[in-house]
Amino acid sequence: HDRLFRAVFRALEDAAVVASETLCQLYEIHLTLKAFHHDTYKAYELEDDTVQSLRDHFKKQKGGTARNIKPERASERVHVDVAEIVRDVVDASVSSAHQTSMGFAVDVAVTRRRGHHLLAFVDVDGPLTLMRVLDPTDGVSAAQQWRARGSVTLKRRLLQKQGARMAIVNEDEWRALADDRTKREHLRTLLRKAGLSEDRLL
Repeated sequence: HDRLFRAVFRALEDAAVVASETLCQLYEIHLTLKAFHHDTYKAYELEDDTVQSLRDHFKKQKGGTARNIKPERASERVHVDVAEIVRDVVDASVSSAHQTSMGFAVDVAVTRRRGHHLLAFVDVDGPLTLMRVLDPTDGVSAAQQWRARGSVTLKRRLLQKQGARMAIVNEDEWRALADDRTKREHLRTLLRKAGLSEDRLL
């Protein structure tokens, strides 16, 4: 689809006014092409100053504690609880509603104490990140009838491509855990499966 993307970039360069969301999508397209189609994208890659401007705009519109869409109170309690338990199980800095260097917001970030390099992130799947499959296959479980939204999946794939480890906590499963000890063990298991090194786990 190189011709298509070249044409899109040319059209946007000639446009006098570009909508805010279009600029955010252009930035995501740039990141995706650079991450997964690097060799073919080099021929028409956006200039560095253009990328910087798009990144600054994206960060302003999408990230961290300034996110436009806030979770419901019940979901927010889960987010807070998960962050508190993560702090109990990792030897690293932990922050909530963290904005990565690329501009993406993650629910909980595990970073080096020095340098703030993203080691892993924990996202909480719930009403804001999941959508119901319209035509689920017969016999699938209730959990399999839900999938992460496209924008969420793209964010996670790009962060993983950059080397970040990913752990996903399902809200309903989290609420079903009996106590803090069980929650700690659950998060250790998720982070271990994600590839976080043992020397980072407490």
